[in-house]
Amino acid sequence: MDMHPALEAAIGLQPLIRENLEAGEEQARLMPDVVKAAGEAGLFRLYAPLEVGGLEAPPAVVVAAEEAVSAADPAVAWYMGNSLTACYTAAFLGETEREMLFAEPDRHFGFSGVPGGRGVPCEGGYRVSGRWPLVTGCEDSRWCALAGLVYDGDTPRQIDGAPDGRLFLIRTEDLEVSPTWQHAASMRGTASNAASVEDAFVPEGMAHSPNDPLVIDRPHFRIPLWSIFAAANVSVTLGVLQTAIDTAREELSTKISSYHGTPLRDEVPLQELISQSRAAHLAVRAGIFQLAGELGAVANAGKPIPEALRADVFAFYFFALDTTRETISRLYARGTRAGFLRGNAVERALRNLHAIAFGSEAARVFQHDAGRVLLGGSPTHPAF
Repeated sequence: MDMHPALEAAIGLQPLIRENLEAGEEQARLMPDVVKAAGEAGLFRLYAPLEVGGLEAPPAVVVAAEEAVSAADPAVAWYMGNSLTACYTAAFLGETEREMLFAEPDRHFGFSGVPGGRGVPCEGGYRVSGRWPLVTGCEDSRWCALAGLVYDGDTPRQIDGAPDGRLFLIRTEDLEVSPTWQHAASMRGTASNAASVEDAFVPEGMAHSPNDPLVIDRPHFRIPLWSIFAAANVSVTLGVLQTAIDTAREELSTKISSYHGTPLRDEVPLQELISQSRAAHLAVRAGIFQLAGELGAVANAGKPIPEALRADVFAFYFFALDTTRETISRLYARGTRAGFLRGNAVERALRNLHAIAFGSEAARVFQHDAGRVLLGGSPTHPAF
């Protein structure tokens, strides 16, 4: 079977990405050569409609491409994942708005799902003010997709009993970016700085609501955004864990114990460690590719994504985060002394996987809703 061009590009960029990994961590932002190459390869428009030069890749290809890039540097994969939101939203926008958003099609997008914006209705759109503490890649993006709520006076507007949540598409030049990420210990290359805006005008057509109808009505855009986002995030953890396991295997297979003078590979506890780590990686990888394939198959069949499948995706998402976090913690605690050195792949993976998992803790409501659905109830979160 032929390899999808996006996956082929992702694998082809691994040497360049690895070459610039340490520089990106030192400067707390990706190197321009990496951003340029990833953009030209189409990796920031994996899920964008064909009409704007997007690849409109199936969910399984998105997962595979992000996994491959993450194995080299998860910060680049994080850029890819954060760009998914604007790419997906493009299918709900009018032609004029799409052309504005993708005037420079190789550029990535900043994103924050934290509802830090406050939109006040005005003629033709909204006056938006707010602050978002973490906006990945915002400094060198052209547009940012920033979550917020529409307000009527001092109260969030309600639609069908829920707040009127929007994704405000705002030009980066209208934002004030604060260089807060210089002090980050994990995922440093993501340049996830704080951004704020004061009284910026956002046209109605650039204030996406989950209730908006599809303008480009094709299968991949009928899959709920957060299901795609969850699958993509799991793929990032897979790439990180794979690199850590490969490094640990190489170190443990060649070193001699300082205490016993015997090869470390002959020690039963370390054999168990590597065996369990490998099994955990295989289990998570098999699960997320199965679910990504099911999402694509159901959408291609012209059917809505059933609640039960969405529940499986979110249940697995948090299982995967917890599993990869626990696995890297064991590798770090029971591996070699080299893992304690800054820059070692196991040490770097420990920092990054804990940061990725922690960043999703606020979304545990999706896991709870998954359990609720699997028990015969209904989800409570409108984005489920």
